[in-house]
Amino acid sequence: MKYSIHRAHERGVAEHGWLHSRFSFSFAEYHNRERMSFGVLRVINDDIVEPQSGFGMHPHRDMEIITIVLKGSIEHTDSLGHHGFTNAGEIQMMSAGTGIEHSERNPSEDETLELFQIWIYPNAHNLIPHYEQKDFSGVSMSDIWALLVTGDGREGSMKIAQDATIKMTRLRAGTDLICDEISAGYGRLLLVVEGEVQISDATLQRRDEWQTLDTQSFVIHSLCESHLILFEVPMTR
Repeated sequence: MKYSIHRAHERGVAEHGWLHSRFSFSFAEYHNRERMSFGVLRVINDDIVEPQSGFGMHPHRDMEIITIVLKGSIEHTDSLGHHGFTNAGEIQMMSAGTGIEHSERNPSEDETLELFQIWIYPNAHNLIPHYEQKDFSGVSMSDIWALLVTGDGREGSMKIAQDATIKMTRLRAGTDLICDEISAGYGRLLLVVEGEVQISDATLQRRDEWQTLDTQSFVIHSLCESHLILFEVPMTR
């Protein structure tokens, strides 16, 4: 099986005092023409936001934007009239479509906010913008894949305008987990949120990324308790 590894220390870096970011792909002032996207997966930003700080109101269009909160709480406000809070274990999804403005901030007085910001190109332009959030904290994902995001909303997942899938698992030490075969034209990117795992002869640690265009199944072996996110995405827009 052919694969490539993008190590955590190879990611782009941005330090703004209130915001500490690591970029898997080119973003803002970080440009790496070898890391522009992975198929329709355009952005994986690993952000830490300091207390009482955040992103002011700004626009987006024609992008599916998913935020996975790892720690703390994020306060969301948008031009559609939504205002609320997304806590650790919850996910928010914003389909920008024809255009939407939003702000995201850490409302805490003393706790940092940690999150992944994910952008996926939609399968159509000029869609009607919408926003939703969902609590996955009670969903079973111990040694199995839990569906977070899909193109059809199956099994309680959040639906986006793209035939892409985001899965999550939490593995106990010494566990083997199979990733099933997928169709040609799709790629898979595995992100190690926490822990250490092996895939064939490759060892991956915290925030490392493993990606392949091969379609056959493979096995992930956890060397310790590990938290993983798997992206399965079309490789052409």
